[in-house]
Amino acid sequence: MSTARNTSAKSLLKRALGLVAMAHALLPGAAVAAPADNPHFRVLGTVVVWGADAASGVPVVSDMILNSGNGTTAATSGDTDLIAGNVHTVVTGTLMPTGDAINAAGTMPFVVTGTAQGNILTDSNGDGVMSGADAFSAFRILSGSDTRVDATATRSSFYIASNTPFSIDARALPATTSLGNTLLNIIRLNMRSTVTGNDGLAFGARAQAAHSGGPNAGFAPEYLLSQLTTPRRIFTGNRRTAAGRGTLAEQSIRFDAVYTIRAINLTGYDLSLGTFDFEVDMIYTVFVP
Repeated sequence: MSTARNTSAKSLLKRALGLVAMAHALLPGAAVAAPADNPHFRVLGTVVVWGADAASGVPVVSDMILNSGNGTTAATSGDTDLIAGNVHTVVTGTLMPTGDAINAAGTMPFVVTGTAQGNILTDSNGDGVMSGADAFSAFRILSGSDTRVDATATRSSFYIASNTPFSIDARALPATTSLGNTLLNIIRLNMRSTVTGNDGLAFGARAQAAHSGGPNAGFAPEYLLSQLTTPRRIFTGNRRTAAGRGTLAEQSIRFDAVYTIRAINLTGYDLSLGTFDFEVDMIYTVFVP
């Protein structure tokens, strides 16, 4: 009987101590454990621009733009390019870098118009240049026969992968000669995009056009190069290029620049302009508005 009474007393004591401890925990100012944690991850808008290595033609990323600002033009965007230097464009449809050597084996072809046999294109083999590899039959000229090059074009491209919408501004560096200024007034730029393809490296399998209207949407109308000596917006996108999980190339689309010698109210190049070797530097700046 005494053992039972002792056990009952111990039980009552434990309960009493538990109530005291609970009451102490509820008192104002009581010390309690309260760990605070706030993990934070952030992914900013990023645009990856790639093209060709100038020497080898191997595809390389030469611009990686981080959305670190909020400006509305390339000049005021405040964005950061994490890679020094610039992308080299490629000859459209290849990974060959554009440069002085592209037309070293020939010259820009032209069209002889209004002959008795119709229009004669001097690029008979279709390789994009007029050279000793071209040949065609004799043709009879008429009083209205003339020459023009407005049916020919030079094409170059670069590639973009992004996780955010982006825009592109373009600038043509001013010419230094009177002939150069004349040509700036008859050379026009038209830019579009290509979503998928294989130029030696497949691209676009997990990509979408950078504008919801499709690959031809978001672009400005044609510009004369003389209008681009002041930077102008040539593309405004409204969505990222990456449409699904994939590689960098699979999430990339191609931007294609087409330069043609033609102008409103002008017939383009004329033999009176003589011979020339004209080159203009075009600067395309990609940024996140």
